[in-house]
Amino acid sequence: MTRTLAGLALAAAFAASAAAQDTPAGVVQKAVDAHGGAAALKKFPAGTSKLVGKVSAPAGDLGFTGDLAFAVPGKVRLVMAIAFGDQKVEVVQVVNGDKAKQTENGKPTALTDAVRAELKESALVHELSLLYPLLDATRFTLAAEKDAAVDGKDCAVVLVKAKGLKDVRLYFDKKTGLLSAMRRQGIGPDGKAVDEFTTFADYKPAEGVQVPMASKVTHDGKPFLSVTVAEYKPAEKLDDKLFAVE
Repeated sequence: MTRTLAGLALAAAFAASAAAQDTPAGVVQKAVDAHGGAAALKKFPAGTSKLVGKVSAPAGDLGFTGDLAFAVPGKVRLVMAIAFGDQKVEVVQVVNGDKAKQTENGKPTALTDAVRAELKESALVHELSLLYPLLDATRFTLAAEKDAAVDGKDCAVVLVKAKGLKDVRLYFDKKTGLLSAMRRQGIGPDGKAVDEFTTFADYKPAEGVQVPMASKVTHDGKPFLSVTVAEYKPAEKLDDKLFAVE
């Protein structure tokens, strides 16, 4: 009888543990651990990347190279050199808190309210990519949605809501805990709202943090962007001058 009760207690404890892992917060906690753990993720609230990729356009794919820098909270700088035949256009986007700017070949670009809001939201999305901030219930509300498959992987889906953020759905590989995809409402090149779906792959360690070195973006189900990270450097701090917005 004693062994039976002990067995029941063990089964109940196991079931409670499994149930906790299945909650949205449990799924995110598993992801935090899979991506290197909270201590490693918190140590590097900033980073830089060298990027190569292509953008899908009506006239054909356009190759680009780029440099990305971010610092949590609220700072992002993206420089993209896009090839148009023999010509190149350099686009620079900078977000610093409530301020945002864009230039093309050094000349300021007028931003619509929608594009400005999208740029500012991109900084919050970078913060989400660190995952551990999602466990702050005073800032983020998490809800479980129906499991889904991403590139053949069974994924737990977590809906994220927060002030200043359009709904974001995060897809976590149920086997590894790694972030497989993200769905949100984005802005297309024509300024119109699109269903933006981003997949992440080719994870590699950098200073103890697991980083996806490849991603693909679709807009309304159609290929839009593919990116390879040629180099990623996590950082504890970056020079504030990188994110200057005049």
